[in-house]
Amino acid sequence: MVLLGIRSSWRVDPGCSPAELVYGSTLRIPGEFLQPHDARTVEPDVPFLRHLQQTMRSFQPPTPQFHGQPSVYVPANLAPAKFVYVRKDSHKHPLQRPYDGPYLVLNKSDKFFTVDIKGRPETISIDRLKAAFVTQLTTASDTDRPPEPPSAKPQANSPPQPVLPTSSPSMDNLVTKTRSGRSVRLPSRFR
Repeated sequence: MVLLGIRSSWRVDPGCSPAELVYGSTLRIPGEFLQPHDARTVEPDVPFLRHLQQTMRSFQPPTPQFHGQPSVYVPANLAPAKFVYVRKDSHKHPLQRPYDGPYLVLNKSDKFFTVDIKGRPETISIDRLKAAFVTQLTTASDTDRPPEPPSAKPQANSPPQPVLPTSSPSMDNLVTKTRSGRSVRLPSRFR
């Protein structure tokens, strides 16, 4: 209430109240809500105030300025890459790989790469990609297939493996050494 009175009080130097300088009209204080307002001056008498109000009405907000397009960061090894890994953004279990792939790159743009994933082209942001360094003999179809386990059958050309004789338990097995090097003899019921 006090501040409202200060802002609406008449000043001799500019010839108006601070509210008239800012808003261009007088403030209605609580006592004037019930009584009719005496319109002292709609147009100010002081030339400075009149000029200030006209200048403030003619101001336009400045137009926004764009200082060029921000450049897109592409890692140096990702731009020429023919194969990429794709990061999985879903929940990862322990010991799960964070990247899938490598996948063949079909098309490149500034912010997105088109990648062949399981025979379908997928558009993926470069933020999720990592360059894959593969040999020329490896293709995308080879990377999708899991490696074959080695066969357990011995080949006909290989020599037979020698069979090592099994040793009988000796006294050395009865004495156990701890990590600190102490010899421990186990009771007969634990042998």
